[in-house]
Amino acid sequence: MKNIRIRIISALLLTVMLISAVACAETPENPAQTTEPTGAQTKDPAETVIEETTAVNAENLLGIRDLSGETVTFFSRLYNGTWESDLFVEDMDGTVLNDAIYTRNATITEKYGVELEEIASGNITFREQVANRISTGDTSYQVLYMGLADAAYASQSGYLQDMTEMENISLDKMWWTQSSNKAWSMGNRQYFATGAITTVDDRAIRTMYFNKDMIQNLQLTTIYDLVDNNEWVYEKFFEYVEAAKVDDGDGVATLADTYGASAQVTFGFMMPMASGEMLTQKDVDDYPALVATDNQRFIDVVTYLTEKIAKNTGIYLGADQDIRDLFGNGQCLFWAEVLEHAQTMRQNYELNFGIIPMPKYNAEQENYHQYTTGYCCTVVCFPTTTIGSDLDVSSFVVEAMAIESVETVTPAYYDICLKGRYIDDPDSAAMLDIITTSVSSDYAEILSWGSFKDSVQSAISSGI
Repeated sequence: MKNIRIRIISALLLTVMLISAVACAETPENPAQTTEPTGAQTKDPAETVIEETTAVNAENLLGIRDLSGETVTFFSRLYNGTWESDLFVEDMDGTVLNDAIYTRNATITEKYGVELEEIASGNITFREQVANRISTGDTSYQVLYMGLADAAYASQSGYLQDMTEMENISLDKMWWTQSSNKAWSMGNRQYFATGAITTVDDRAIRTMYFNKDMIQNLQLTTIYDLVDNNEWVYEKFFEYVEAAKVDDGDGVATLADTYGASAQVTFGFMMPMASGEMLTQKDVDDYPALVATDNQRFIDVVTYLTEKIAKNTGIYLGADQDIRDLFGNGQCLFWAEVLEHAQTMRQNYELNFGIIPMPKYNAEQENYHQYTTGYCCTVVCFPTTTIGSDLDVSSFVVEAMAIESVETVTPAYYDICLKGRYIDDPDSAAMLDIITTSVSSDYAEILSWGSFKDSVQSAISSGI
């Protein structure tokens, strides 16, 4: 597969110049906070120790503070679509997740006397709106809740503040996602974060669904046993794909056939990421750099996947609705998609399905790896226009919302909805714990550096 190696090297050379510029860029220093904090804070979050018997809520960990008369406004990814803001709801409506979000926000407003507002973006991506507002000094909002790729773009443009420098934000605590912190820091600074405050971070994880009845009918070993025995690897995945594919008799791959696997073309990126071979890795100064082309394991992974996926008649790579219907209608053994679709499958299709992690490259690989994209995942960040008392109040409120979510929003979504309703067996519930604690994301994908990700994805998906 010499041509694959050439494409990867070419993409790398195009990207090096971009990364060099990024690594040398300095985000403007945050304006000095010259205003005294509003209200009296009775506990120092940095000194708070969470005891096993301590309920994780804002009052216990942050103390009481009077923010009466203050308003914190979010400029949010609020539009008519799947990844719209989940920070606010209008009223309680009797549904578990909706009411948990309402309860969290009501608790914050009641305990601290602060008002919470949200400005709708109207679009899934609104980086230009953010750039225009910040560059013109707009202070109509204090917090940004935007797509990961947009936030990364804004940080590189110097529009966001370093959250590690904020006195009220403790990114090392359990209510912030630690794996994301590690992936998203740059130069030991971090300009955006996700965690318990939102459900989108879990919903946006790309992983694997499978048809339980098809596994049984084909008399294949259950996937759960493969995972437990460290046998859920690429080789086994492709063996099952081959066993499941059935042509409808015309010899042409169509939506009338039965497939071993279906996915969007991003499958060509999901699979190499499952090997743990990221496109970037951090240098000693915590800046991302592309992996060297002499990384033989990475080359081996891409080569193997290209041989197995490109032009494989047992794998259907296509439009979102087509692959969803293939799997939902029982015409596909595996379906690689986001966790959001666990709800889609349960509500819209009559299918006996399970959820499993993406397969490992081989049995020697220590951990499973899923990935989340810059397009789907949504993050919290602070614009450089939020300064002084506005920054003090808004950062305190965001931290309080994140803490308060641990025992309200998180169990409502993860334990009750995802584990209790959208899936129907304890084995898949156990798999979800593996999936949600093994998430990766990559700056090469988030910022589209040199189209390196697209080159790898295209090589694997189509062989070109």
